[in-house]
This record gives sequence, C-alpha cells and structure tokens, in this order.
Amino acid sequence: MVWCSFKDKEVAKTMAVNGRDPKGIERKRAVVSREDKPKPNDLNAEKAVIGAILIDSPLSIDTAIEKLGTGRVFYSDAHQKIYDIAIELHKERVGIDHISIAKALSDKGILEQIGGDSYLAEMQDMVPTTANLESWCKIVHDSAVLRRIIDACSIASEKCFDSEKKVDEILDEVERSVLEARNLGERQNVFEIKDLIFDKAIPYLENLSKRDESVIGISTGFKDIDDKITGMKAGEMFVIAARPAVGKTSLALSIIRNVALRAQTPRSVLFFTMEMTADQIARRILCAEAGVSERNFRDKTQSKGEWNRITGAASLLSNARILIDPTPALKVMEMRARARRFKSQKKIDLIVIDYLQLMRADVDKKNDNRQQEVSLISAGIKSLAKELEIPILVLAQLNRATEMQKSGIPKLSNLRESGSIEQDADIVGFIHRDTEKQKDASEEEKVKGLDAEFIIEKNRNGEPGRIPLSFFPLLASFGSSTKSRYGEEDVPQK
Repeated sequence: MVWCSFKDKEVAKTMAVNGRDPKGIERKRAVVSREDKPKPNDLNAEKAVIGAILIDSPLSIDTAIEKLGTGRVFYSDAHQKIYDIAIELHKERVGIDHISIAKALSDKGILEQIGGDSYLAEMQDMVPTTANLESWCKIVHDSAVLRRIIDACSIASEKCFDSEKKVDEILDEVERSVLEARNLGERQNVFEIKDLIFDKAIPYLENLSKRDESVIGISTGFKDIDDKITGMKAGEMFVIAARPAVGKTSLALSIIRNVALRAQTPRSVLFFTMEMTADQIARRILCAEAGVSERNFRDKTQSKGEWNRITGAASLLSNARILIDPTPALKVMEMRARARRFKSQKKIDLIVIDYLQLMRADVDKKNDNRQQEVSLISAGIKSLAKELEIPILVLAQLNRATEMQKSGIPKLSNLRESGSIEQDADIVGFIHRDTEKQKDASEEEKVKGLDAEFIIEKNRNGEPGRIPLSFFPLLASFGSSTKSRYGEEDVPQK
C-alpha cells in the first residue's frame, strides 16, 4: 500500500488548493499499489494440470490446449516451460510422459531450471486421477485472467494520468484489453501449416461435406444464396447493397427472422438500425412474420384471421433473441463497445448494420474527406467481425451511377463513397429490381411477389452468381422465387 508522510500530505493539500500537484503526490495517493502482494495464482492447480498431462496424455493435453491455449496462462515460469514442451511433443505426435518430458527438457538444457526430474515426479504423484482436469484448468485460466486484468488496469491508470488521448479512446482500449483477458489462452497467434492442415483444414472439409452447421456458417434462410456463400461465417463481413427503396432493410429483416426463428439452431441477432426506430422495426418484423400487411390495419380492413396470425407471430417472436439498437449516426467506437458487451452478456451470433453510410468514423471533427471516413468505418466493421469471431451483415447504399448503367445492373464500383468497402468485405451482394416497371404492379402481382434478383458480385471463399428472389412489397419481405408462402387469404381486403 502506498503511503505519504504527514508533511507530504500537508504539502499536497496546500498545493492542490492552488491548482498544483508537487511531485505527483496526490496522484500517487489515488493509485492503490499491491507490489508487496503476489498476483493471483494457484500453484497447486498448475501442478495438477501438469500432473494430469504426465499420467494421461494425449487426452489430457488436448483438454488443456482447448481450455488454456499456450503456456502463458501459467504463473510459474517452470510450469510454463514444462507445458510448452508438452505441446511441442504433442505437435510432433510423440508420446507424452515423465520420461519424454524430462528428456526434452534435458535436451534443451533446462531440466534443472524447472526443478529437475524429481519435480516432475512430484507433480505426477500428486494426481491420482484426471477426472477434475477441467476444473483445474479453469482455476489456472481464471487466475491468469485476473493477472491480465490487473496489468490492463495498471496501464489504463497510467494513461488516465499521462495520456493526451480522449476519454472514448481510453475506454475503447480498456474494453479491448479486458476482452483479450477474457479470451486469454484460447488461441495462438502463430500457427504451423502442418498443424492447420491436420487439425483444422481436413476436419473442416469433412464437416463441410456433412453440411455440419458449425462450419457452413449461419444460414440466411435462402437456400440458393447459402449454396453460393456457404452461410455467413465467423469473422466475415457480408455486404448487401442497393439503391434506396429497392429492399435492403426488407432483405435484412427477412434474414434476421430466418436466423432467429427458423435456423436448425436459433441464433441471437444484434441489429443496429440508424434509419428507422425500434418500434418501426418491431412492427415490420411482426407483420412480415404473420404474413399480414400493416396497411390493412391502417385502413381498418384487417380480418379476424389476420389478427389470429398476428397473435401467433407475436407469440413466436417473444422467444426470439433479437436485440434492436436504434442509435442514429452511430460511431464505430460506440458500436464496438456495445457489441462487445452484448457478445459477452447475450452471446450474440450475428450483427446486422443498417446502413454503413449512416455511421460515423471515430474522428473529433468533421472529416472533409467522406471517402476516407467511410473507409475507416468499413475497416472498423471488418476488424470487429474478426475480433468477436462472428459474422457481420452490413447494408450499404449504391450511388446514382447505377441507374445510368445498362439494365441498371449494379457493380462493385457503384458502392457509394468508398472503394474500401469491396476490399474489406468477404461477400458483396446486390439487390436488383426493375422498380420503375414495378410501380404499376397490380395488387395481385404484389401478393404473388415481384421479380427480384440477388447478385453476388464478390465471394472471397466461393463463386459469384445471380439468384432469383421474390419481393413482397405489402409485407416488406423477400422469399424464394419458386413459390410464395402467402395464399389467397393474404390478399388485402378492399
């Protein structure tokens, strides 16, 4: 504990009144130091983990790698060295036991540094069974997280006193440090190709051939789209772009409903909407799910059957995990902070943003170069997807040049205000409809669905393609072009 002499305290008090802080005395008093106390650790738990690896490998080493990652989670330097040696032997597919570990340590000239052969024997003898290995790993991991948080807070404290950075920037760095602490040991930063091939690539391809949901990504609910993009995958940025009033939000809400309600495993969705209120979004989702036009209620032409469908849809949606954030002109830093918090609290599986050009970059003053600002926003979104390891679906606006082109078919250069969107995105798809022609569509045509097309122009891990869809303007919803899910009873009453 830091202390000051009575004289120091009196001087500090006097100088503070005059707006000064001699030799940082007041600052030192505000910072609580525990230099005389070791950081959180549990050496017995660490010994138990090592002992379990020595008596029951490879099962125990696989469990330890999954729960702890690298040796940096161990407090003891000796335990770090032993664990890292065990991982090396495991990668080389060498049997792990007391003898092989001791030989590997001896070959590196560090056997005596870790306490010698007798220390390995001591740890092996203290573990009669590996039944509680996961519990021991959790104790070791949690202690490491606490140490990392202490380090992060110490650094943050210094930045609060000495840094010229803005408060938002410091908060962002602190949140990122805490998130890194939470994920401590869960992944390595550098990988060997042979490990990736045998441990990742081949199992991935096997699961892909089985259409395992864990590798094909989150389904959009549109089979033809999923067949092209193989689902929305963790860490990917999926851009859907169109001109105004073509159906960006409608397609996004259709995907959200599919993800939250109809997926094999229903997922959680966090929806940032900067163009509409939360109430408007909720009404659109409810009416689309019920297959009822909101216009019927406005015109007082709703039927009893439509009310029943609304009630049924409301009951279904009440169990859906859809979070709506209607903050206008959202900054990337604000979005990142909220996404991190919800990811840790609600286990968010998908983020949807409507739409990119309505966001603001993290700049203190107005940026005259709008293209550069949009580039910063795009890069920030892609970075967040990788950081949180979830897919982010982003809606984007196309420029007016789209309307001047042959047939009005969009292309990548039409992405408004920035070429960096197409560079950052893993997938870019355009919604195309002949909106001029469809303005004169009859009520019957609107109920059956208007012709639309989803054009995948960029697909980093697959091929481009054009997928026919049907747009239901009365429901602000998209569906398959092969058949409508709405029948005669859905025709609005005149």
